[in-house]
Amino acid sequence: MRAPSFLCAVLQRCFVAVFLLCGLSSITADAADAARSADIVAVEINHRFVIASPGICDRVSSDQYAGVELRIQGQLTPLKPIDCNPDAIGYGLQFFMPQLDGSELGVMRELLVGSPWKDAKHGFRRDLPYSLSINTVTGSVALANGILRLQILRPSYLLLGFGFILGVGFALLRLGRDSGLLRDVTDLAVRCRSFSLSRVQMAWWFFIVFASYMWLWLVGEGIPTLSSQALGLLGIGSVTYFAAAGVDATKPPVNSESQGFWNDILSDAQGLALYRFQMLVFNLLFGILFILYVVQHVSMPEFDGNILTLMGMSAGTYAGFKIPEKTQSVAPNPASPEPTVSTEDVGEDPKKAYSPIA
Repeated sequence: MRAPSFLCAVLQRCFVAVFLLCGLSSITADAADAARSADIVAVEINHRFVIASPGICDRVSSDQYAGVELRIQGQLTPLKPIDCNPDAIGYGLQFFMPQLDGSELGVMRELLVGSPWKDAKHGFRRDLPYSLSINTVTGSVALANGILRLQILRPSYLLLGFGFILGVGFALLRLGRDSGLLRDVTDLAVRCRSFSLSRVQMAWWFFIVFASYMWLWLVGEGIPTLSSQALGLLGIGSVTYFAAAGVDATKPPVNSESQGFWNDILSDAQGLALYRFQMLVFNLLFGILFILYVVQHVSMPEFDGNILTLMGMSAGTYAGFKIPEKTQSVAPNPASPEPTVSTEDVGEDPKKAYSPIA
């Protein structure tokens, strides 16, 4: 039972580290803003932004918006003007930065967001050079150029989101240790029951998908798309637990006490089991890869179909091996041996062959 307690302590330290990181990044970003005096266009995801230039509304009419090209870091983007604001403060073309969760915006998402962590020291802001031009019958005409400052993450949102993620993780570990959430169903006291591998697997993928979804919401500031791979992994965990529970229901309950978290999930009635070790390693490997991909690429991974097949085969092997698992039988008490009746006594009196009824 040391593993849940250790992970709880790790989650608490992670929350403190994120809190300090957000505070440091805000201070650094404010100092950088005070030091720079360049004309920068502030951009936020799911918000409008204006590229201002004197007389731009007179040079570009509304029927020419389709020919306007916005290039960021030299790459053409699908963004087009939606309006032109001719007032004295925001004189320029208005654009809208959409939520970067669609497959058609995959290249743009990598271009703009990429890995947000490398901009943590700048307050999760990224400066990107842009150029604005319009295609005419005589060729391409430059309209404006400068720097787009994209606010990838808000430190306050990051702190709130990570606090929620760590809170759910802490509750999951604490309940798993002190309740029957991650333990087998037996007649023993709750904290004496052994941990269940199928329940641990189901909780593992639940937390990974939940934390990934929260991270995408923090970065994209909108409702993210849940990939089919994530649903498949959640489904494998649920089906494994359902199959294991069905197998256990057909056998007499075994009141085996917990021998520690790792020993419980890796052992069956005969001791350490290879099929359990295989299932644990595969779940840890692909779970960590899932998290790293989400953090680095700001999207849910699309694993190869063979990976889901491998996970399904591992879960099926686990459920199949649970069927012939031996249960612990009660050994006879040598102090009270069964009465024996000799053949000679039976021959003299047939009633001696029957045990007396208490």
